[in-house]
Amino acid sequence: MRVPWKREPVERAVVTPVSYQDRMIEILTQLRIQTEKLNRTIERLKHRGKELFEQCVRAAQERDTARATIYANEIAQLRKMTRTILTSHMSLEKVVLRLETVKEFGDVMHVLGPAAQIIRQVQSELSGVVPEVSNSLRRVDEMLESVIIEAGNVTGASVYVTVSDSEAQKIMEEAAEIAAQRMKTNFPDLPEGFKHLEPSPEPKID
Repeated sequence: MRVPWKREPVERAVVTPVSYQDRMIEILTQLRIQTEKLNRTIERLKHRGKELFEQCVRAAQERDTARATIYANEIAQLRKMTRTILTSHMSLEKVVLRLETVKEFGDVMHVLGPAAQIIRQVQSELSGVVPEVSNSLRRVDEMLESVIIEAGNVTGASVYVTVSDSEAQKIMEEAAEIAAQRMKTNFPDLPEGFKHLEPSPEPKID
């Protein structure tokens, strides 16, 4: 007697974040690369700042006020640029530290939301200062958005991130404070007589 063909039961695939760990590794790798690029830029600016300071002092000693003023203006612009890069550098370092603590897929929504907000802010700040890093951060932001959306689909959590995220704001303000302290320690002030060229402190993030 012919035995009718019997369909074997098929196991359903469990929906899991298969590529989550790989993408997080890629995101962290890219963030570390951009952080190191900013660090090298800061070192170059520090060296340039010292050169300009010495030239400014020399010109002032020679009573060449016009040339001293030119150097002082360059120092002021360099300090403003450096402060922006330092703050961005510290912000990205804090993001890396936070992302490294994410162990469970369910924790993604609590960490990646503020991280994405910070990266967007840093990307905007660096767009006219270090465009290469800014462009790379735009791609990192896109990767983060992809992970956030996938996390929302799997966990059912909201994928909406408010612009005024208080945690992101706190991290950015802490980074700005640390950057200000490092500026005082590592970068020369403007020579006496040119202090008025010093840019005013950046306003706090709303």
